[in-house]
Amino acid sequence: MTENEIILFICGIGVGAQGVAVWHMVLDMRQARRSLAESHQVRRRSAGDAFLRSLELYQVQQRYGLVP
Repeated sequence: MTENEIILFICGIGVGAQGVAVWHMVLDMRQARRSLAESHQVRRRSAGDAFLRSLELYQVQQRYGLVP
C-alpha cells in the first residue's frame, strides 16, 4: 500500500466511526422522544385513575353519610 492509500484508509475508518456515532445519537434521540411521550401518557392515565378513585370514595361516603 502506498502512503496515500494508508492515509485514505485511516481517514475512512475515522469518518465511518463518526457516522456510526451520529447514527446512534439519532436513534437515542428518537428513543428519548418516544419515552417522553409515553411518560406523558402514563402520567395522564394515572391522574385520571386517581380522580376516579377519589370520586368513587366520595360517592361511597355520600351514600353512607360519612361526609357532613
